[in-house]
Amino acid sequence: MKSTLLMWECIGAIMIFLIGALIHFGYEATNKLSFTSGIFAVNESIWEHCKLTFWSPLIFAIIEYFFVGKYVNNFLFAKTLSAYITTISMLLLYYEMLKKNGHHSLLKDLIIFEVSILIGLLVSYNLMLLPEFPPIMNKVAIIMLVGATFIFYLFTYCPPKLPIFYCPVSNSYGIKN
Repeated sequence: MKSTLLMWECIGAIMIFLIGALIHFGYEATNKLSFTSGIFAVNESIWEHCKLTFWSPLIFAIIEYFFVGKYVNNFLFAKTLSAYITTISMLLLYYEMLKKNGHHSLLKDLIIFEVSILIGLLVSYNLMLLPEFPPIMNKVAIIMLVGATFIFYLFTYCPPKLPIFYCPVSNSYGIKN
């Protein structure tokens, strides 16, 4: 099972990247359906790019579940924590790059996205190899997912006036129809 799990995590490195690209353009593709705004990026702010790093690993996890999720320990918690770690990694790497270079580029942004994905997958892979966690951890994972969903919708419609929420393309904050 360990080699099968490793294979799926490697597939995830590619699939999560592709799913992230779909999430990036999904809001426009759905003709700006409001219920999609908590998952799809609605502008070019750093905050909206967090949706790519959070939701794409979880969408891949739904697919992965049917092939390995039933057979490994801690799947729900591992994948939920992985989505959080992927997002935090992206933010840390992005701001570190800005601090060193003063600017960003598409190539650097894509590399940061993939490195963040790999960090998250490494976390989930190792968590699924551990002995089974207490069942309460699945409840914690569900609370984490509900909380993230709430926060993504809230800050899409009511973003604080902070740099992470600022969209340089539209010169605005949050959703702009």
